[in-house]
Amino acid sequence: MRNRQFELLLHLLKVKKTTHAALAHQFEVSVKTIQRDIDQLARLGVPIICQRGSNGGIFIEESYKLNTSFFTPNDLQTITFALSLYDAISVKKQKEQVLQKLALISPDLIQLFEQDAQDYFVVDLMPQPIDLTTSVHTAIQYCFDEEQLLEIQYNQELYTIAPISYVLKADGLYIYTFTDGYYLFKTENIQTARILTETFERDFIPYEKNAHILFK
Repeated sequence: MRNRQFELLLHLLKVKKTTHAALAHQFEVSVKTIQRDIDQLARLGVPIICQRGSNGGIFIEESYKLNTSFFTPNDLQTITFALSLYDAISVKKQKEQVLQKLALISPDLIQLFEQDAQDYFVVDLMPQPIDLTTSVHTAIQYCFDEEQLLEIQYNQELYTIAPISYVLKADGLYIYTFTDGYYLFKTENIQTARILTETFERDFIPYEKNAHILFK
């Protein structure tokens, strides 16, 4: 589950009823992306109801409670360690904020897993953390969500790409893309990024299964 989907779930539990448009405004994404997030939560077993009409809206069944039946102890441990990894490589820290929310489910387990991560999990991948809040990374993330093409200036050349995923390597962060083939672009070498209106279908070869990837 993406962090935004978890935030969406908590928001729905808090406000009781809302609309696609209000959620899109709240999370700064399109209505299409909100619907994809709702569909994903529904596949995970969250009883989300979408009703049309003047009294309609989006809401979760009143009987639903977010508890350890949704996240198993293994899930919580995995999330805690993943957040520790993210905080180790990123300028923007997320772990404390997310763990405070997860503590509503199982405070004792979260405290234990967080201590384990601090004591036994050391990340030493790169000399400088990555700033995912730059305009380039913000544009990349938007295109991930909205499936829109991106025009980047890379080493003084322009490329139109379909961004597929980030790839973290020992020497830095790359973006796995499709243009006239599958390419990796090192994000620190991207000078500018401009979101285009054209969209793409996410039916690419996953990075880990692709033996024909070129470096730019």
